[in-house]
Amino acid sequence: MKRHLLVSVLVAACMLLLAAGCAQLGPGASDSPAGEDAGSQLIVLTEDDTGGVIEIVAGQQLSVRLPSNGTTGFGWVVADSGPLTQSGEAIYEEPQAQPGLVGAGGTETFTFSSSAPGSGQLKLEYRRPWEKDVPAEQTWDVTVTVK
Repeated sequence: MKRHLLVSVLVAACMLLLAAGCAQLGPGASDSPAGEDAGSQLIVLTEDDTGGVIEIVAGQQLSVRLPSNGTTGFGWVVADSGPLTQSGEAIYEEPQAQPGLVGAGGTETFTFSSSAPGSGQLKLEYRRPWEKDVPAEQTWDVTVTVK
């Protein structure tokens, strides 16, 4: 009888621990490590976010990842950074090597930081750098508010 009771208690304790481990965070909770705030989280935007509106906290970083094909001479350039400051140069990532895909496009990633409150337009243009008087092949933009 004692053994059966002990096994039942252990099974119940394990079930309780399992349920606690599977619990999701509630509204307003953060999955950031202790001591981190929302300002330290990187926000990543893609081509699907164009035309959108985003609100970030001063000190927060924002990354923009857009498809690009440098073999055509085209690349993304920052036309307007709004309230943000570009952090370093854009990084081009080539696609995984696949036989027969010569000239396949990759991804360009731009990283921006926000140091002070403000709002404005973050705008990137897909163009050839030597074609100054030709309209951009494509544009990407979001309205950014830094709180």
